[in-house]
Amino acid sequence: MESGDAKPMNHYELLTGLLINLLVILIVILLLNFHFLSRNKVHKVHMKPLSLYLISSFLMILSLGLSVQLEDGFLYDLRFIPFLLGGIYGGTRVLPWLAATMIAIRVPMLGEGLAITAIIAIVFTMVILYLRPKLMTKALRVRVYSYTAVSFVYSILSLWIPAMIFDFGKPSSFAIYSAVLTGSTFFVYYLCEIIRTIHILQLKSIKYEKMQVVSHLAASMSHEVRNPLTTVKGFLQLINEDPSNITNNKVLSEVAVSEIDRATEVINQYLNFARPHPELEEEIAIRDEINRSKEIIMPLAVKKGIILKANILHHHSIMGDPNKLQQVLINVMKNGLEAMESGGTLRIFSYLEERKVIIVINDTGIGMTKEQLMRLGEPYFSMKGKNGTGLGMMTVFQLVEGMKGTIKVLSKPGKGTSVIMSFPTYQKEQKEQTAKQATEVRPSLH
Repeated sequence: MESGDAKPMNHYELLTGLLINLLVILIVILLLNFHFLSRNKVHKVHMKPLSLYLISSFLMILSLGLSVQLEDGFLYDLRFIPFLLGGIYGGTRVLPWLAATMIAIRVPMLGEGLAITAIIAIVFTMVILYLRPKLMTKALRVRVYSYTAVSFVYSILSLWIPAMIFDFGKPSSFAIYSAVLTGSTFFVYYLCEIIRTIHILQLKSIKYEKMQVVSHLAASMSHEVRNPLTTVKGFLQLINEDPSNITNNKVLSEVAVSEIDRATEVINQYLNFARPHPELEEEIAIRDEINRSKEIIMPLAVKKGIILKANILHHHSIMGDPNKLQQVLINVMKNGLEAMESGGTLRIFSYLEERKVIIVINDTGIGMTKEQLMRLGEPYFSMKGKNGTGLGMMTVFQLVEGMKGTIKVLSKPGKGTSVIMSFPTYQKEQKEQTAKQATEVRPSLH
């Protein structure tokens, strides 16, 4: 509230002007919150004191520019809200400078209101600095109500008491201003606290998820490695008890070696997951790689009575590590075979679509529910029960992403599963293909 010359203004115009002032403050606060949260990538919560000061000062100047004038010649605005917020979140490093700014932006207008502004700024600086440390540990509800009460007291001291001293204004105008300022303070501060709380919870959630992944991986690795080591220990003890029994000891040693190989394989899977990005990048001929993986998996398919079909409708290449791509294909095909206990058909398609190589591996197995699909790729989640760790699909997801590809899994219980992988084509080959007219054919999965 400040003095000046103005034409009469009704209460509707006063209320409208104050609400526009509130709307502008809210828009600026929301935009700044989104900006800082996206820029900081949820790594920290606190804003730098200089940033807080500049933002609060800008909002105070903006509020003064949007002030409304009544017939009594006094200005009404909501500059106390950014002043209060700057003090709450900035403390002693921000609030004194905001008080000086509040007085400085009032100086050009002169009049009796200048002295009132200076006194009010100093008084409420001390009040906020006194209350701030006491309210920091209180519940949100207590903080919101307390600072709202401070805003209400400000409206009394900055408007009602000066009105009685200088004999100006109408009680109804003061009531509207006091109600809008108090309600706006409640709403704006509560909104800021909610945004801040969500941000803190997001930080905690990220930290919790990281700890959960570490916990799952540790539990899974401990379980999978301990079992073969226990077996090896038992067999070595049996060999030690009867070293002369060469035939029996040979069988025991072979089993012990196989168990060590199994433990090594588990460790290698963890290493592949921890270092998913291919160390080698070269041109990979998709047709050759699929045929090679098909030959590797064929004996297992024959043993299970499963028909294996491959249909590659192009001769394009991608960039990546051939060994890693082979690992991806074999893992997915092996999962498909294991999902068909009573036989079936495993199909591998590959075609070109919008300059991307698409690889589809489809089985006619037991399929998965929506809940199981959502958990696919999580550590320690497997459809194989005790025989699986979930590391195979974790590695698949990571390796595909490492080769700049995408992966999508479609499945329904009893109707099989389709794993769809997409990779960008080899760039050099893309240039060569532009001179040719290649027909893109998308096959049916049925």
